[in-house]
Amino acid sequence: MNLPPLRKPSRCHRAKHRAGRQAFTLLEVMVALVIFAMVITAIYSSWTAILRAARVGNDAAMRLQRSRLASRSLSDALVSAVMFQANAPLYTFQADTSGDFAALSFVARLPSSYLGSGFFGGQVVRRVTFTVESGNDGKNQFVLTQAPLLETNTSPDQVYSLVLAREVNLFTVEFFDPQNGWVPEWSDSNQLPQQVRFQLGFGPTLAANASPQDVTVRTVDIPSVRVDRNMQAAFGPGGGMPRPMPIQPSPVPVPGTGLLPNGQP
Repeated sequence: MNLPPLRKPSRCHRAKHRAGRQAFTLLEVMVALVIFAMVITAIYSSWTAILRAARVGNDAAMRLQRSRLASRSLSDALVSAVMFQANAPLYTFQADTSGDFAALSFVARLPSSYLGSGFFGGQVVRRVTFTVESGNDGKNQFVLTQAPLLETNTSPDQVYSLVLAREVNLFTVEFFDPQNGWVPEWSDSNQLPQQVRFQLGFGPTLAANASPQDVTVRTVDIPSVRVDRNMQAAFGPGGGMPRPMPIQPSPVPVPGTGLLPNGQP
């Protein structure tokens, strides 16, 4: 049986065949899209995880910095506490530990580097108050309030308030009594305690039976004691700097004799 000879494909047919082999099938396109979507999803997940970790780290660093600032401000003020008996109503040491958060108010001779000193100029003796108040966002804030010593003449414009820390969920204070040890209350407002121990806790609002995330505990020794009325009189009015002692001139020998005016050599 004689078969017809095979015909060579024409040039046009070969071009169409090559063009068909260069295109992608629908299955190949779908697989490529799935792989591309998986890569994009992995990149987005990594990016969001990095942002979340950075946000958590920044929040933790901010809470730590604010806790240090709050603890340092309270410690420096306690170390600078002063009290004079002659002006006892102005120098009372007030501590309220009956509520959920403690509150402290006392008079201190603050250094020029203390927060808010520029607001008061040369008035270094001020009453400082540390309280926990609710902010506009409903979160508790640790607030420092300062006012000049003469509270009867203090106007609202002379009161300086500063939020030291946010998200405060713990503020307790204890006082050292030489007879009873650490006590949770200080009832003698006309005396300064020898030591004060406070706790500051920071973090989101606590649920029931939950513990604060960051807790700072410090014990501060108060070097100052109440200055009695007699001692204050020796320091001058208002318990300021001591009066300068008069300088007695040294006796001069009588010329030519080498003897003092009283006859002594």
